[in-house]
Amino acid sequence: LDTGDTLGSLLLGASVVLGVLCLLNSMRLDDSIPMLSNTFPLLSLHAPTLHHSALDKPLTDLMVAHFDPETAGAWDDWVGSLSESVRVDQTPSSAIEHLLRALHLNEQSLLDDARLLTEAKRVFKVTAMDSLIDDSTKFNLRSLRTLLVHTKAWEPGLFRLIDRLQDSAIRVDHSLTEEPWRLDLDLPPRCSQGQADLFVLLHNNTGRATNVKVDVVVAEGEPALQTIRVEAQPSRRLDRSRVVDQVDSLGRLLDDATVLWIGLAWPDSELGSHPVQVTLRGEDGETLSSIVVQTTLSLKAQQESVGQRMSDAASAVRRLALSMTD
Repeated sequence: LDTGDTLGSLLLGASVVLGVLCLLNSMRLDDSIPMLSNTFPLLSLHAPTLHHSALDKPLTDLMVAHFDPETAGAWDDWVGSLSESVRVDQTPSSAIEHLLRALHLNEQSLLDDARLLTEAKRVFKVTAMDSLIDDSTKFNLRSLRTLLVHTKAWEPGLFRLIDRLQDSAIRVDHSLTEEPWRLDLDLPPRCSQGQADLFVLLHNNTGRATNVKVDVVVAEGEPALQTIRVEAQPSRRLDRSRVVDQVDSLGRLLDDATVLWIGLAWPDSELGSHPVQVTLRGEDGETLSSIVVQTTLSLKAQQESVGQRMSDAASAVRRLALSMTD
């Protein structure tokens, strides 16, 4: 046996193994780096704090709540510049909300790219369209898609509600055509760090505007009871005899909905399964609808923790950027 050949083979093998380990470590470190973006360099480093409970333009309001100050300032400037760039039946905020809905349906493969452009042209004039398809501008179709993916990674709950609403619209579910009230909510099944985001989606099918109360009872929560008073506008019922376009039906249902984003909290000492009850009450205090859900509190960092969601948002945006590059 030639000692030199054996030693050479061992060194070569060790070099290959070390090379593979270095490559894997490099990939792991690269994947853990927050979103690398020259357009929104601080976005992935920002965690939302205070926000409004009622979301007037749900997708837009939720997305903006997750902006860092620099991105928020640029966004305000951009929205302000759109006053003459939207169709006569639109405002800048309504046009943006319409486009975000179309982007979400496109991401769900319910809308192709050609229809996406058609929907953008429905609400934006030609001058704005030129900017939206120009990748060199700060806010365009590509960057709006990136921001929406970032928001969805942070707050998947609202998007689950929207997807269920879309499914109900496709099936023309009785909750949208026959029931006087439709109440739906989303709460993560597991919560860490004593915090959770509860999303509530309400439709008033009574035919008249009604002042209602939404009571949120959180077992051992801080606080244990939250009451939110809103005026629920009447929703336009879906017609079972008509085939309704997906974009139009989702837009109408979200425009007519009352959407709430409610932060929940528990003491650090609370662990295990905890019920959360959401009750809709009428003007005289009568119960119109009620739902009870369970969530499990844990001290360990879970998928729903702030740090994990920040990392997930950065990774989701990075994957989208790579897919667009391909």
